[in-house]
Amino acid sequence: MTERTEQIRLTGAQQTLLGPLHARALDNRRPDPVLGDETADRLLDRIDFDFRGLHLGSGDRMAVVLRAKQLDDWAAHYLAQHPDAVVLHLACGLDSRAFRLAIPAGAHWYDIDQPDVIELRNRLYPQARANYHTIAASVTDRDWLDEIPTGRPTLVIAEGLTMYLTEADGVDLLRRLVERFEVGEMMFDAVLPWTVRAARYSWFLQRTGAEFHWGIGDPHALELRVPGLRLRQELPMMDLPGLAKMDATDLAIAKFMNAFPPLRKAMRLLRYSFEYKQQEKVELTGAQATMLATLYLRALDNRSAEPMLGDRYADEAVQRIDFDFGKFKMGARNAGSVVIRANALDRWVKEALRPGMTVLHLGCGLDSRFERIDPPEGVEWYDIDQPDVIELRRRLFPERPHHHTIGSSVTAPDLLDDIPGDRPVLVVAEGLTMYLPEVDGLALLRRITEHFPRGELLFDAFSSLGVRVSNRLNPAVVHAGAHLHWGIDDPQSLESSVPGLRLVTEWSFTDAPELDRYPQPVRAAFRASGRITAIRRLGRMLRYRF
Repeated sequence: MTERTEQIRLTGAQQTLLGPLHARALDNRRPDPVLGDETADRLLDRIDFDFRGLHLGSGDRMAVVLRAKQLDDWAAHYLAQHPDAVVLHLACGLDSRAFRLAIPAGAHWYDIDQPDVIELRNRLYPQARANYHTIAASVTDRDWLDEIPTGRPTLVIAEGLTMYLTEADGVDLLRRLVERFEVGEMMFDAVLPWTVRAARYSWFLQRTGAEFHWGIGDPHALELRVPGLRLRQELPMMDLPGLAKMDATDLAIAKFMNAFPPLRKAMRLLRYSFEYKQQEKVELTGAQATMLATLYLRALDNRSAEPMLGDRYADEAVQRIDFDFGKFKMGARNAGSVVIRANALDRWVKEALRPGMTVLHLGCGLDSRFERIDPPEGVEWYDIDQPDVIELRRRLFPERPHHHTIGSSVTAPDLLDDIPGDRPVLVVAEGLTMYLPEVDGLALLRRITEHFPRGELLFDAFSSLGVRVSNRLNPAVVHAGAHLHWGIDDPQSLESSVPGLRLVTEWSFTDAPELDRYPQPVRAAFRASGRITAIRRLGRMLRYRF
């Protein structure tokens, strides 16, 4: 008996599901198939559609098959370890993964897609077993999650989905999945941001009328925007097993792409584990919000393959904070200056610290300097910031002996009243001076030099030009709604404004040893720019004694 032919009436992004189906079917007709999807092969004969009009090249078809095979292998491994799992197959299209894999009797599989796709799917596929379910809904809707039981390990699979979502919808979806199901794994393919722009020239997308929206650059950044995620594996398409089965021309192209990192990682598979933990809701704006940008960048550095600062405390704090760090529009490329500044101050603090000193950590934010430095016995350390910042800090960082917190503006006239002034002091201020009006900054320095018998002051400073540039171009400042005020052009001018103060060192970021880790052309450009005083003083570290 001949099976009925189904006419396809799909448009836009939905029509893109036909390309992968066609690719899997053609793979099954090869003498040595990679995936061996017999179901896709049978469905192709039942669908009334001109697949040649999709303009899906042989290389694209093989990439689809290799992607599907790797996701199948990952999913099978997870199900073998968790036979009672719930599986969410997002934007499943006409994929037969639920039939290709051996689903344990104790697992529950959910194929989710738009209503018209699920209606077509239900006509094409045979009646399935009791632990297989379909849900007709957009994956970005919120209500469909209510149909799925919780309390089980959960596997989320999304093949050919993320790039069609907006970034906001994609991050929101992942956050909701982690918060609801609490423990499990996610596996999906992703493209780089530049690929989103290049995709407009794809014949396949032009033919279907679909568009790419979301490119994921640093996969570790997604960990921090979706608390509970932990990257387990990043696998470029060009590294997938079975690549050798590609046609000679496509294989040559693949080898060429492998030679260039931006091309090699243009498309890749990402595998995350997730475990949800209760978070602290944070709502900060203006200058206070910029401390969250600093925290986020330090956490990104800690997640990198070769951290420069290695601030695990920042990483742990970000995981406990409910805040959309994506609002800063910053990534790993922005972490360099923040990490260089922190490393420089850490080195100076370690050099200057002596038993019996008092440390004032002004505008401390959520910095873990006390934990990183681990001061010698006899040091009294004061972390000082606005009351709401200190309240949050106390919830995130454990109390330690000789470690004090003060909730106050650093410009408050009575700030030092309860701090003994009979010890030498070490003052550390990171990312603070430029947010103060000059008159307030100078008054603060005078109060410190009058209150303590002697000491050192360590802080970073911008020039007037640096302040203007940051107010217009610094993503953390712009997106937090903050504003910088004080630019220090000549650091020796503070000596005449604050009696007893003496400049010891002026150190530019262009001298940082961390620059040796950058490619030679970038390193040379930074070093050369450091010979120009105006550029050298855009951002630098200052060290004074009194």
